[in-house]
Amino acid sequence: MKNTYSIRIEWTVVYECIISLYAYIHEKERKHFQLGNAWKEETKQMLPESFADELADERWEVLHRLVLLVAQSPQKHSVEAFLGWLERISPGEIYERLAPWVDTIPLNLGELRDHSVSLLARWHEHYFSRIAPAILDSLERSAADMTELAQSMSPVELVDHASNGLWIEPVPDLREVVLIPQYHCAPAAVLDFYRGLATCLYPVGDAGQSRPQPLAELLPLTQCLADEKRLHILRCLAEKSCTLGELQQQVSLAKSTVHHHVTALRRAGLIRAHYAGSTNVSSYSLRESFIERLPVLLRSFLHNRE
Repeated sequence: MKNTYSIRIEWTVVYECIISLYAYIHEKERKHFQLGNAWKEETKQMLPESFADELADERWEVLHRLVLLVAQSPQKHSVEAFLGWLERISPGEIYERLAPWVDTIPLNLGELRDHSVSLLARWHEHYFSRIAPAILDSLERSAADMTELAQSMSPVELVDHASNGLWIEPVPDLREVVLIPQYHCAPAAVLDFYRGLATCLYPVGDAGQSRPQPLAELLPLTQCLADEKRLHILRCLAEKSCTLGELQQQVSLAKSTVHHHVTALRRAGLIRAHYAGSTNVSSYSLRESFIERLPVLLRSFLHNRE
């Protein structure tokens, strides 16, 4: 494939610490995460009441810039090391590290930095430092697996495989995509575009499990296939790639309803969402690999009773 981007695969516990706090705080997004509200309530019991109350009103909107800083940090082998580094660098250095990549940078970088360090340090103390080591081990193995697959798959195909259906088009301005495994927001992927760079925190939904969990993948897939409107969307995409507006015309539903359906289909891995240099989906296409994947998952579920 000509003019494609390069792939960098990263793993450090710092990313997972940040994404876990994001998953806890953002109510609207969490309904799409497999951990859901039961995890939120269980985690809340681990936190001091004053900290839980503070997080209930928190509007922490710096996730994406923090991910960019982690990618550049020389101190990211542990959460403590990264937070120590972030606390020591000046607002001017933060600005210099962000400026080549982002268009808009807040003026109160020092205040945002101090607030984020405080939140993450307490979150790590009371929650993240206590999560099962097997989860982190699984994420590290996933990064190693993706590194090996990168030798035989094109960058576009590797992103699609890792994210279960995000197709990042090789546009001229995009030079590199950073793939980062994450557990707390699965089955969602967290995608961001900067100048010349994209970061994709891809889902590893079975992290920490001693063996594959076919039901976790099988259930959303079969739920999608049990819906008549979603089957019509799949048939449309079997003919050609479509924009959201074109799908709306084909199935005669409100755009918001079609968006809800394609989001479910994408997260289940039945379709691809195509991105061309921004987080706005340019089009959708059928991900035909699910047709072969379905009987494999079904057999695995039916015959594995351990």
